[in-house]
Amino acid sequence: MSKSLRPQRLNEFIGQEQIKEVLQVAIDAAKKENRALDHILLNGPPGLGKTTLARIIAREMGWKVKTTIGSSVKSAKDVRSLAFSISDKGKMIMFIDEIHRVGKPAQEVLYPILEDGIYHYKLGYSVTEFQLGPYTMIGATTNMGKLEQPFVDRFVIQFQLEYYSVNEMLEVVMRSVDKLGMDIDMEAMMEVAARCRNTPRIANGILKRLRDYHSARGIKLTKINVRDILWNKLHIDDLGLNQLDRRVLQVLDNAIGPVGVQSIAAHVNEEADSVESKVEPFLLRLGLMDRIVRGRMITDAGRNHLENAIST
Repeated sequence: MSKSLRPQRLNEFIGQEQIKEVLQVAIDAAKKENRALDHILLNGPPGLGKTTLARIIAREMGWKVKTTIGSSVKSAKDVRSLAFSISDKGKMIMFIDEIHRVGKPAQEVLYPILEDGIYHYKLGYSVTEFQLGPYTMIGATTNMGKLEQPFVDRFVIQFQLEYYSVNEMLEVVMRSVDKLGMDIDMEAMMEVAARCRNTPRIANGILKRLRDYHSARGIKLTKINVRDILWNKLHIDDLGLNQLDRRVLQVLDNAIGPVGVQSIAAHVNEEADSVESKVEPFLLRLGLMDRIVRGRMITDAGRNHLENAIST
């Protein structure tokens, strides 16, 4: 069921209008000229549609897609496996999720592959090369700063995905409600759209939990009932913050001065990368915390929200 909620075509994808326009032109030109798309780098917080866009691009091009994760590409040997898989099949979209986790040695081996479609490898005591078939590499990252600049530069098309507006989220929610066959009123859907961190993946997750309460407990999905489930069962507050978000704010509120991300992660029992990619972007966007050279600090708005959320 979760896969069915993903849009299948570019014209079904809600939001990110400028990205869609540029991408559609690039796809149309590539198909007209019978060539591969330029390599694409998608940057942005989790859940905004980077993986969905990669799959849509492959579908629009009519090409196969091979998916891997950056942490599995650490060495030259790992790159060799990728190169041979592309060479064997041709007309391939190679999607690397969390591409910032690709090892530095692997990034350097990927340079000529990205730039010229040529793979250099050792054969005995000599170095040989072969030309890869038509392919496009698509990388998705939540942390562009961890990528080497020469590596980033090889991706000719670069997109920054932005958080969705509440109106766009309502459109996403309405579409997902229709696909899930849910009985939920408009005010309740608006509540979900306002409390999902402006992120389609989170909205869809919330809708599935609401569907469970309706199915298993017979709870009508009205605004009042949805608000009750969101706060008392799922622990999501009026701004869309969950328990982890509030724990991070609590750590900052209890601190005397700026706090480093490693210290925050230790206090909330999470990986530092997870705090940086999943928690910080939204808290910063809402103005609930500041990030300075010496660390992170809670703002007055963050402190006020924390007090109000706890007292609700």
